[in-house]
Amino acid sequence: MNTVVIVDNDSKWIANYKRMLAPFQEILDCKYFEYSEKAMEYITSHTVEVLVSELDMPLMSGKELFEMVDMLSPDTVKIAMTQVKNVADTLEVLNHSQIFKLILKPFFLVEDLVVPIQAAIVEFKSEKQEKDFKQREEKELEKLNQRVEALWDTLADKKERYDEFCRRAMGIMTENLSPSITELEPVESEFTRDFCEKLMQEYLQYYMYEKRNFIYYINYLKNQFHYPGRSCIFQISNETGAEIPPEIMKRIAYGIFLTGYWCQQCLENYDIENVIAIEGDYYVLNISYLPSENEMDYKITSPRILNLLLRVVEDLKSALSDAQEAGQKLLCKLYFKKEEEKQ
Repeated sequence: MNTVVIVDNDSKWIANYKRMLAPFQEILDCKYFEYSEKAMEYITSHTVEVLVSELDMPLMSGKELFEMVDMLSPDTVKIAMTQVKNVADTLEVLNHSQIFKLILKPFFLVEDLVVPIQAAIVEFKSEKQEKDFKQREEKELEKLNQRVEALWDTLADKKERYDEFCRRAMGIMTENLSPSITELEPVESEFTRDFCEKLMQEYLQYYMYEKRNFIYYINYLKNQFHYPGRSCIFQISNETGAEIPPEIMKRIAYGIFLTGYWCQQCLENYDIENVIAIEGDYYVLNISYLPSENEMDYKITSPRILNLLLRVVEDLKSALSDAQEAGQKLLCKLYFKKEEEKQ
């Protein structure tokens, strides 16, 4: 039931209000007060949806009562009643006390009192729903912010591990390459180091982060290496007839990347075909380099760098594969043992 507090220092008007609102006592819990102080005490300790008050009262005026209610019960909807004797004073109350409705006295119809009260109750419920919605949204936003902060912490931790892993891996690779790099010119040595760093970054891309499916890896690799307009053809096909397990797909994708990256860095043009198939207990990656009618057009003229980078790529392929068939340069088969067959 909705609680309505009605304040008027005129006992005759209080009697009129009771008579008018008697038929609505099942839906309106009306409390009547002749003194603003008593009404204020009641509102302080009870939930009141609507306050209807005469403005012109002794001791505590309706305006002062409204101002107190604004502080102590801000959700209560306020309706003012008055005989307009001083227009300026009435407008001041309306402008500064957030009055919802103004009822002019004298009035004699029940509707003149009931309709504004019913409208005020609707306003109260609407405001409460909006307030509750905002509170729920604020709580959800707070939860979301907490999740975002947790994700940022996780991301920072991953980045720290990523950087540390990269530093260690590059240290190992640099140490293994040091004898060969010392024989190169400074520019050649820097190029070789950058080349190897990209290999390790891609390694982390495939092995450290979330699992991805076949389509993701193939699109990612094609975006890096497939540029037909520049005579750089990079084809990939899956002939297994089924989805490849994510853990194996990561290794296959890195194997595909190795050849594509070498060609991209070292050749002006290339035509590479990657076919993923099944042979017995293995997923097998066939990587074929299809030479054009002309001889290879190398970006890098130094045979030392070409041989060194090719050796790095081939060594990584050998380490990546569970078995491998020897073949010509840039032509190989990499085997990946099926997960269910591993012991």
